[in-house]
Amino acid sequence: MNEMSVREWQKRFRAGDFSSRDRAVQCEAGWYDWFCRDDALAGRLKKISGVVLGITDPFILDNYYVWFKNNCPLDGPLYDDVRFEPLTGERDGKYFVVSLDSPHERMKWALVTERYGYDAPEFECGNVRDMVKYINAIAPELAQGIQPRFVLEKAAVGEYVRQHEGKSSYSIRRAGEHLFAYQSPRDWKYRTVAVSDSPEHVPQGFPAELAEHHCMLYVFPSEAPALDRADVVQRAQRRKEQTR
Repeated sequence: MNEMSVREWQKRFRAGDFSSRDRAVQCEAGWYDWFCRDDALAGRLKKISGVVLGITDPFILDNYYVWFKNNCPLDGPLYDDVRFEPLTGERDGKYFVVSLDSPHERMKWALVTERYGYDAPEFECGNVRDMVKYINAIAPELAQGIQPRFVLEKAAVGEYVRQHEGKSSYSIRRAGEHLFAYQSPRDWKYRTVAVSDSPEHVPQGFPAELAEHHCMLYVFPSEAPALDRADVVQRAQRRKEQTR
């Protein structure tokens, strides 16, 4: 696999260097693994190329290379992703993957980042313009190793889930500003939680009495977890009585 910078990749793609259906040419373009026919790679590359061509931030242009994978899920059609890998050094939270038309995700384009975790996308959208806008916007954070607040909030939700579900959730998705939805490994249903920096800052629509302290933040579930609902309510009532 030829580890050329994103900037060089853009230049060569626009020059037509990767337009041939020849297997060797497509491997040079960055295809690493696939389940489709060899002669289908060029067409698939063209479809997903927009997210690479839309990168304008110098940090990503000059410090990343891309490679492509055609995936075969257990249930659903083949789909493609492009992986943005640092050219040198460790990944160190900077690696990310953009998938197109994945049957596992809710929207057409999905961004999975090392910093947020691989269980759910950091960002999803319906068109490539919004995706490249988001990637270009987070590039300074990646360059400086800045952890956005929602990563810390997700960690608090993860601790809450492990305590009440007995193990990690299969998916903790962003559901809005300071909002998350996790999939219970017990009944497979999604439950919504909000995160706040103070027990006094109660998110609208979330019961204050169910708030719990995790990772120096406060997690407000919209409802008690599946199998310990009664226990949570009792503990919340005891805390309420102790504060009187």
